[in-house]
Formats: sequence, structure tokens, C-alpha cells
Amino acid sequence: MIQTLALVVTAGYGILSLAGGIMGFVKAGSRASLIAGGASGVLLIGSALLGASQPVVGLVVASVVSVALIARFAKSAFGAGAKPVGRVMVFAGLAVLVTAGLALV
Repeated sequence: MIQTLALVVTAGYGILSLAGGIMGFVKAGSRASLIAGGASGVLLIGSALLGASQPVVGLVVASVVSVALIARFAKSAFGAGAKPVGRVMVFAGLAVLVTAGLALV
């Protein structure tokens, strides 16, 4: 049950990351956003799919990508001039880490 929830949360975070990368490209013409959002989104969605057959590997990959995204967005989420998108990415990443951690215990 918790493993399924962790995989669904991971896939959702992947979709969110992918959409954010596309939005950054469309709104600001940022190729870096497109590449980073696309890569992290594909990795998260792929790890969710992998987790269906190999849960430990899939959730570990999802956790590593989530930690990287949390580190990237932490400053924009809570620093000077905080942006809502930063908070969404940080809290969604934490949701992946919590559910993955519970599923792996």
C-alpha cells in the first residue's frame, strides 16, 4: 500500500518537474529549465515505473533525484524574494522522500 503511494507521488513529482521545465522554457526561453526539468522529470517518472518491478532501486533513484531538486529549490523557496514554485518543488520532494522512506523500511 505505502509502496504504491510512494510510486504515485514520485510519478506526480516527475510530471510536475517536467511541466515546470516546459513552463520555464515557454515563459522565459530558458533552455536550462527545459533540460533540467525534462531530465529530472523523466528520471522521476522512470524511477516510478522501475519501482513497479524493482521497488528498492526505483525508490532509491527517486530519493536521489528528489534530494537534488530540494537542494536546487531550497534557496528560492525560503530565501529573500521567495517564490511559490520553489516551495511546491521542495515540499513535493519531501513528500517523495517521506513516502519512499516509509516504503523502504
